[in-house]
Amino acid sequence: MKQNPKKMKNIFKTSLAVLIGLSLTVTSCKKDETTSENSNNNSGAITVPQEQKATVIYFGGTWCPPCGAYGKPAKEQIKAQVGSKSTIISCQVGNDPMKNADADALMAKFNPSGVPAMYIGSNDATIVAMIGGSTSTGTTAIGHVNTQSALPAKVNAVLSIKETDGLINVTANGKFFNDLTGEYFIAGYLLEDKLNYAQTSDGSVEKNIHYNVMRAKFGLDAFGESIKVDPKKDETFTKTLNFFAQSTYVKENLSVVVVIWRKDATGKYTISNSNSIRLVTK
Repeated sequence: MKQNPKKMKNIFKTSLAVLIGLSLTVTSCKKDETTSENSNNNSGAITVPQEQKATVIYFGGTWCPPCGAYGKPAKEQIKAQVGSKSTIISCQVGNDPMKNADADALMAKFNPSGVPAMYIGSNDATIVAMIGGSTSTGTTAIGHVNTQSALPAKVNAVLSIKETDGLINVTANGKFFNDLTGEYFIAGYLLEDKLNYAQTSDGSVEKNIHYNVMRAKFGLDAFGESIKVDPKKDETFTKTLNFFAQSTYVKENLSVVVVIWRKDATGKYTISNSNSIRLVTK
């Protein structure tokens, strides 16, 4: 059958336009996604570094004088001096304008006898508890962060993040570096920086400005979802965590902390490792 040259030319133009459109779509999708550092090698495979971080979980309130005098300044010191060695999750509780149900759910897991309360954990070791205020709070906490972050990690995960119309998806690609016992869980916490609320007895440098404030958690349980039981060395996992950012949140100030928890045979939880990623790269 004889082909119509004009018709063939039109088909070629249409096919070329579709291919260009697909190319532009793929390029656009890649630009919307942020990936944590050291996550990919030249072959495209994901590399998980054996890097340990200390996880700092803080409970306090703007209404609490010791929280302003000791707790908030301690968080500020940790962030300034050993921020790269730690992740910080700040749960505002009680009669606090930043209070929310998800922060309360995490507080219920620890049930501190008072605030300010700071818990520092890593590497499946017993979590260090610092309850109440002291002039040495910041220095003591930094010492724990330095000690814990110097250990070789038993597990770690690199993160990538993508946001579409307020829906935030964080993908964690993880690896175990040892044969381990117990059940491992992965949890995620959506945080916001630079919130301006008056703090009673604020002894920090940035008066009334709050960082790492927990806004939402991933999943139904504050300790997240199970990923592995008795993992073996070099086992890997991939998990996607979803959050919804309210319209009042400032995207440039949002980040997600992912924590890997371990539950032993008695039901006790410890922290294994953590990592964080910002929604918008600065």
